[in-house]
Amino acid sequence: MDPEEYDVIINDKYGYARLDPIPDDETLSEFYQSKYPELLSEGEMAADVSRLLQDTENAIQEREWRRSTWYTDCLSIAGDIDAEPERVLDIGCGTGEFLSFAEERGYDAVGVEPSKRLAEAAREKDLKVYDGTVEAFSDEHDERFDLITLFNVLEHVPNPAEVLRTARSLLIDEGVVVVKVPNDFNPLQVAAKESLDLEQWWITAPAHIYYFDNKSLGALMEDLGFDVRESMADFPMSMFLLMGDNYVADDEVGTACHERRIAFERALESDVRRRLYTRLADAGFGRNCTLFATIASPDT
Repeated sequence: MDPEEYDVIINDKYGYARLDPIPDDETLSEFYQSKYPELLSEGEMAADVSRLLQDTENAIQEREWRRSTWYTDCLSIAGDIDAEPERVLDIGCGTGEFLSFAEERGYDAVGVEPSKRLAEAAREKDLKVYDGTVEAFSDEHDERFDLITLFNVLEHVPNPAEVLRTARSLLIDEGVVVVKVPNDFNPLQVAAKESLDLEQWWITAPAHIYYFDNKSLGALMEDLGFDVRESMADFPMSMFLLMGDNYVADDEVGTACHERRIAFERALESDVRRRLYTRLADAGFGRNCTLFATIASPDT
């Protein structure tokens, strides 16, 4: 999809942004079944994910960092909200990094991945992964889960509300859903764009269709019958831009910034990191935002 073929519009009700027009099914299918895995393997998109596809020291570092921070926080916070879950569904599981982590900790973990190539890569690790959409999975499987995760999924799909409705239908009454999305158009990002006279580098068509933040994602989820219990940010990468490290223009600078971010997070005690990122979420900062939610009771 040529950048000139779309606009970015703001949803009047929830406040998120999205591409207009929304890419059609044929465009998205072609992109995710052929171009997307290729772009990942070549490092042209989602650099942190592409590092995991390589048999290098960077891949080992990326995996260890995710496990010691993001994945650990996810299971810990979900367990604090409700009794520790036993059955986990990871929607958009990619090559199964989080599934492997959950299985190693005794969870019954299942993944759904729309890219056949990525799903096959996950199954080669002996993981239980279904290729296709979560809607198709729901139609074909009469199962429910204690914990459902959607890590960087909703920005990619043409129907985020429908995906969340389906996730809700697959969740047990006391279960927890964890949704992580890029925190786009956040104040630091916008300040960096204006300060360095950059294009809106976070707008990537057709890969990213929707552009959320804590507030807009929370409003959408609550309207769909969720009760948002916790909100967490992560490292505000745009700070590097504002301090002179232009990773948008130079991939090597981006790699160096990412390594500094990893060192920072791994140096903190878990409770310190979580407190910091909870406060950043309250302020609307952080490169990504993660919401932890349960099914709302009829009285809320």
